[in-house]
Amino acid sequence: MANILGPMGSALYTKLAAGTALTTLLGGTAIYNGLVPQGTATPYVVYQFTSGSDLNSSPRRARDYVVTIKAVSDEQAEAENVDDALDTLMHEATLTITGWGNYWTARDQDVVYEQYAGGIVYWHRGARYRIRVAE
Repeated sequence: MANILGPMGSALYTKLAAGTALTTLLGGTAIYNGLVPQGTATPYVVYQFTSGSDLNSSPRRARDYVVTIKAVSDEQAEAENVDDALDTLMHEATLTITGWGNYWTARDQDVVYEQYAGGIVYWHRGARYRIRVAE
């Protein structure tokens, strides 16, 4: 089974939504896969698959994915606090992915930028996480 994006997306949402420190900062489960509904109030978390490939390092099927997980807020400190909660949840985490075993999850690269839209500055803070799985 090469396509695990559905099961991995579910596993990521489950992991993030179970983080009480994170959901407290968000004021609930404002966690989105890919697209955030227009008009969504900040803060929120959005995650998306950035890249993926077969490792081809053994007879056992293994995949290496990079997932971007970030906080978005109209307050810089709030975005940074949510990113801290994301780091606590995701760095060296184990994900339960249907049909696959997760053997590596680590923060790989920081994501830091600002976006100006509708007269508001939105602070994006998070990271790209490397997730390795095997059948």
